[in-house]
Amino acid sequence: MNDAMLSLLSQPLWVFLAVLARVSPPLMMAPPTRSASVPMRIRAGIAVGLSVLIAPLAYSNASPMPQDLINIVLGMTGEVILGLMLGSIILLAITSLQIAGQMVGNLAGLDLATSADPNTDEEMPVIANMLGWLAAAIFVVLGGHRQLLDCCMESFANFPVGTVQFQTAWLDELDGILRHTFVIGIRAAAPLAVALLLSNLVAGLLARTLPQLNVLAIGFNINAMTLLTVLTLSIGGVAWVYQAELSVWLESCHRIAQAGDS
Repeated sequence: MNDAMLSLLSQPLWVFLAVLARVSPPLMMAPPTRSASVPMRIRAGIAVGLSVLIAPLAYSNASPMPQDLINIVLGMTGEVILGLMLGSIILLAITSLQIAGQMVGNLAGLDLATSADPNTDEEMPVIANMLGWLAAAIFVVLGGHRQLLDCCMESFANFPVGTVQFQTAWLDELDGILRHTFVIGIRAAAPLAVALLLSNLVAGLLARTLPQLNVLAIGFNINAMTLLTVLTLSIGGVAWVYQAELSVWLESCHRIAQAGDS
């Protein structure tokens, strides 16, 4: 009797834990739950609640619970890897504008003007923090978090619980999306970078023409004024570029979720 009851309860528990292992990484790595301002217990509660909702849907085509510890660990590892792949794609989408902010901060000489990133508590230039928040806001406003959940749901149809195996196509997707991330970061930083390079050229010409001036102080002020002016004028263009290219990251998530189709 006890054995029958144990076998009856083990399969639902197996499905629930596998679903939790798959959906937790995207929730922890994507906005809005990525922010460190959201307490860990709240994020854990969201992950558990979402797993409770998804588990009945994934139960019908789930594989039987393995009978040995090694296969259980392997099954859970596959679930975590798939979740990490989906979460990493979205994390790179947010990082693209932070890369732009890092480049602009270096060119403007604002390396020391740093602040703690609310998401990771890491020190980075304030421009990178601001553009990172802009990316997260656009992602949420455009419904990127709903698209991510849709990818998770789609993955349970193509990769039933307990059957996830690493796909070589995932590496190709990750390689392509990494290159796309740096391309978008450079495109977003291009207007500011050109303006700052021109301001440095002007400061150099002033130094040659009027050597008695304090070029370091003047050059820093020119860079700061140029940065604020061009950033104000180009922030809409940066948001437009990011909005137009966000679908590339989301489509990559869908392709990863569909990689199980034969």
